Amino acid sequence: MHICLYNLTTTTRYGGVESFVWDLGRELAARGRRVTIIGGVGPRREAAPGVRVLTFPFLARALFQRLPLLRRAYAEAKLLERLSLAISALPELARGGYDVIHIQKPYDLGPALLARRLGGARVILGCHGEDFYRGDRLLAPRVDAAVSCSRFNAATVARHYGFAPRVVFNGIDIGLFHPRGRDQAWRQAAGADEATPLLLFVGRLQPWKGVETALRALALIPGAHLAIAGDGEDRTRLERLVAELDLAARVRFLGAVERQALPWLYSSADLLVATSHASETFGIGLVEAQACGLPVVATRFGGFPEVVDEGHTGLLVPPRDPAALAGAVNALLADPGRRTAMAAAGPAWAAQFSWSAVADRIESVYDEVVYRGSRGNTDSA
Repeated sequence: MHICLYNLTTTTRYGGVESFVWDLGRELAARGRRVTIIGGVGPRREAAPGVRVLTFPFLARALFQRLPLLRRAYAEAKLLERLSLAISALPELARGGYDVIHIQKPYDLGPALLARRLGGARVILGCHGEDFYRGDRLLAPRVDAAVSCSRFNAATVARHYGFAPRVVFNGIDIGLFHPRGRDQAWRQAAGADEATPLLLFVGRLQPWKGVETALRALALIPGAHLAIAGDGEDRTRLERLVAELDLAARVRFLGAVERQALPWLYSSADLLVATSHASETFGIGLVEAQACGLPVVATRFGGFPEVVDEGHTGLLVPPRDPAALAGAVNALLADPGRRTAMAAAGPAWAAQFSWSAVADRIESVYDEVVYRGSRGNTDSA
């Protein structure tokens, strides 16, 4: 079976969807599947053995947003960006001999369905968020199958499109994410000695990630320090807030951290805080942390309740509520025995999100649609 993983940003950006494509490609290739990743021209990671990577030119959405009518039309600008890639990629999509074209965004429905008509590949829609746009309801029901990264996201998609995708959680590399010893260099970088409670946030610094909630909660958590691993457009505002709250001595912005270093960071902190209040359909960082034996305090929002075993590997609190977050963190910091039990339970809980388990589920979808398609062709012959 030849599988095409088609997603513009896989080869141009870093993020959850992009990591999903690279990791899925690696796992499928290791199982003997033929895998091609198609993305936009740009900087890219080194592909895993057996994974072919093809890149095609495109027009960045920022160019479209220079037009007055598209200045605030975010979805339409993204759609045009994707369609500009399809102009050059469509011949390969249609004639590349693919059995499955697995897209990650509804923006690519049109090109994928046209490629199916021209070349016969089955089309799988991967759902990771709420990237809806005018006209997508006409295309989405035509796919051969759809998969979603969480029950929360599947319900959102079902309300919009009228059909429920199969839930296939995102995966993590448990060969990379597992408990390590504490790295004192990381704790020192966060200004925390062995006796200082160290909280950790990992993620992009966007307003909806809720880091402001974590900072306001920190003011209510005596003596604790907070390390913020990640970068983004909200960093400048957050740095000003740190100064306003007089927390400069207790907060460290670590910037972007290489993925290979994250397990050491998770293993060196005392608690992970995850504070999103919008656009959070899964929570890969929470799973990685638990796999490394780090208890989690997260908001009860989006896909987070599905990836935290509440009461056993972490606690859930209302979003945008610094007092509730501080209360949960203070309770766990005051109970080392409970934190130890949560740390011990984390890796076993996270094992269900291993790439081996995730790839099993996705392969079953591929096999089902390809078999169904070939049986249909035989019956009609």
